[in-house]
Amino acid sequence: MNENEALAGWTFADSGTISWTPRGEGVAMKVLGVADGTMIASFQFQPGYVGAVHNHEQAEFTYILEGSLNSQGVMMYPGHSYAVEAGTLHDQFSTETGCTLVSVFKVPGS
Repeated sequence: MNENEALAGWTFADSGTISWTPRGEGVAMKVLGVADGTMIASFQFQPGYVGAVHNHEQAEFTYILEGSLNSQGVMMYPGHSYAVEAGTLHDQFSTETGCTLVSVFKVPGS
């Protein structure tokens, strides 16, 4: 088996080499990998960011790297995480200090 065959189906990333892509007012994203309709991405939210109310079509997993985040009335800090089941409403998401996190979720539109 050659190296290309051994790596078929694998994606590797160095987040330090990926630029932040603006995703709206006060938020930027780095896509770290995509496989089978699921992605892992890092998000950077500016101080004062308030997220829009949305439904989760699939499960989502989030881990806080820096700053603080209020999600569903729970204050979260570096090292905190949440897992959300499909079909849930996310109606509280904000940061006063700014926040950087990593999330795993369904690729939008897939």
